[in-house]
Amino acid sequence: MMTRKPARVILLKDARQKLNPPPPPRWKPFAALYRIRHALVSICLVSLAVIHFEKLPYSYLIVPIGNKLIDYGVTGAISPRTEAIDGRFVTCSGPHRVNCVVDGDTFWYRSVKYRISDINAPEIGRPSCEAERRLGQEAQVALLQTLNGSGLTMERRERRDVDQYGRKLRVVLQDGRSIGDALIARGLAHRWEGHKLSWCG
Repeated sequence: MMTRKPARVILLKDARQKLNPPPPPRWKPFAALYRIRHALVSICLVSLAVIHFEKLPYSYLIVPIGNKLIDYGVTGAISPRTEAIDGRFVTCSGPHRVNCVVDGDTFWYRSVKYRISDINAPEIGRPSCEAERRLGQEAQVALLQTLNGSGLTMERRERRDVDQYGRKLRVVLQDGRSIGDALIARGLAHRWEGHKLSWCG
């Protein structure tokens, strides 16, 4: 049989609690620092993951599409879009540029600047030596002649759409084959591997 506490006992207990309220929760600096450190570590890990997936090639991400495999690290997309090139090109001069060739790996098409992403051609504007300037002019002429040909398309094969100079990164193809390979075979370009090679001996 349960017994009820007298009302006087309950009132006394309530009075004591009002006179002596429990202390407020203490601020624990070490616990707060731990939570801040935990949040900072999480932010750093997320930042490193973003940098990793933006900078490193995705050669290990292979996506099956139909009966073939598409390497996301090479294409930058599941199915790279092919763009046709159709127009008459000239050598670039002056500020107004529509369809023109800057050098062996850079050109303007429909007022948009493009960089051929699988090669690096000799510089014309600021060459390191006279040999580079001469080869750069030859590469410019070769690219001009090629772009005025037929069967030309371009594809995006980089994760980045544009480079740090605002140029769209594309591989240019003629009848399905990279024109960069032809320039390399003629000694007018190097394969682009993330850094420039010297043209001066």
